[in-house]
Amino acid sequence: MNTIAQRLTGGGDTRASAHGARATRRALFVLPLASAVFVASALWSPSDLPGVVLCPLRALTGYPCPGCGMTRAFCAIGHGEFALAVGYNALSPLLFLAMFGVWAHALATILKLEGARAALERMMPGARAAKLLLALTLVWWVVRLKGGF
Repeated sequence: MNTIAQRLTGGGDTRASAHGARATRRALFVLPLASAVFVASALWSPSDLPGVVLCPLRALTGYPCPGCGMTRAFCAIGHGEFALAVGYNALSPLLFLAMFGVWAHALATILKLEGARAALERMMPGARAAKLLLALTLVWWVVRLKGGF
């Protein structure tokens, strides 16, 4: 049984420490990957490789996936070209913002900034919002397929 004294001194709560260790390992994985995406977005210009198809689904079928254009859109955002980013993929600003939140959460976890980490967790969407975002993505895909975007 965990007493308040054990919790304050860190003794006896192995589940919490195991959860903290998992969260730190996950953050150590996420932070460098997300950082690399942001660095690449700032360094690479969408016009560097015109006509190159990066999407495997589009390369195989000729049809865009829901995420088609996202690489170029992230690069456009990285250069401050928000209108161009929306032209590549209308959902890109939303996904870029979400990725920034994930990056900030990982950083707060590694630096043990519990207040910032908790605030970022409160801002994360719940299951209802996640379902709404999925539905929005599917609607965007259908519109894109029908409109030839």
